[in-house]
Amino acid sequence: MEPDTFSFEAWSEELTECIIGNNTFCIAVFKTDGELEFANSAMRLLLGDGIPKECLLNPTFEKLINTNTDSTLIYKGFITFGNYSSINNSITASVFLKNGRILISGGTDANQLIQNNSLLHELNREVNNLQRQLIKEKRNLEETLRQLSSVNKELKEANATKDKFFSIIAHDLKNPFIALIGFTDYLKENFKSIDPDEAEHMIELMNNSSRSTYSLLEDLLTWSRSQLGKITYKPEKISLNQLWEEIELLVINQAKNKNIDIVFHDPQKVMLFCDPNMFKIILRNLVINAIKFSYPGSSVTVSAEPEKINALISVTDKGVGIDPARFENLWQIGAGSSTKGTKDESGTGLGLILCKEFVETHGGKIWVESELNVGSSFKFTIPLFVN
Repeated sequence: MEPDTFSFEAWSEELTECIIGNNTFCIAVFKTDGELEFANSAMRLLLGDGIPKECLLNPTFEKLINTNTDSTLIYKGFITFGNYSSINNSITASVFLKNGRILISGGTDANQLIQNNSLLHELNREVNNLQRQLIKEKRNLEETLRQLSSVNKELKEANATKDKFFSIIAHDLKNPFIALIGFTDYLKENFKSIDPDEAEHMIELMNNSSRSTYSLLEDLLTWSRSQLGKITYKPEKISLNQLWEEIELLVINQAKNKNIDIVFHDPQKVMLFCDPNMFKIILRNLVINAIKFSYPGSSVTVSAEPEKINALISVTDKGVGIDPARFENLWQIGAGSSTKGTKDESGTGLGLILCKEFVETHGGKIWVESELNVGSSFKFTIPLFVN
């Protein structure tokens, strides 16, 4: 077989096309006056859009053409292209000067490429770490914002509830005083001619109104002290019977005014481990509430039943009862309008709020069982004294 015919022209054309279109090998030819005669694709990317000779930053074009050497190779090493206001690029190049022409040729050195890739890899890793940190911080900020939003919502609800609560308090304090002023004005104007029975009845109404108002003020002061953290929890060993003797003195008159019997049932002589002051506020409020909603001539029963570590205390009346739909609202400030008692006694429900707060301070629970027109039983647990 005859060997393939070698065509230098064809090879030269292919080689020229390869050099011109190459993006890794850089080649350029300058005249010594700085005019660019030729630059392949890769070199044009390095030179950019500026004046070609001014794109040589180090060494500069002027330094190259003024190099003193007998060799046509006037420089070998790194050449930096670009401008001082943008990103610069460097290649490993050889620079030749001959016949009034400067030839620059070169590309990226393998070591330099490895180093650049290593730096890029490290930078990429740092960027990824930073991105992960930013994502984490973003999530933390979002969670903080959610918490702040929740707290803000709770504060708004608490403020709205307290505003409503104080408006109810103001209303319930105002009405008894209006009644008292009315009664005293009437007595003052008609004192000499008023019938003794009528006067007695009015005095009784004034007394009941005064006691109700005093009880409300007492609850209000106690509640405000508890909100300010001025009521300290100091449990001690004490008998239920001893506590009841003190409470009975505070509620007996209200029971007598409605002809209501109070029955105390503690057959096992329960011994409690509680804060006496808090306990008396709990039981007093529950008994007064039972009297308020009991029909005249009925009874209220206070009973105790020891369990494992707690005593179950119950206050049961035979009164108007409570609609089950209102059970949850009983323990919330301003959740619903106050219901009047069987003799039009007023109230705000603040006593029950105090009861729940103080029962929970003891680690106990409080709830109600009720049936309309049959009666209610308020029950709560309180720690027993355990030897």
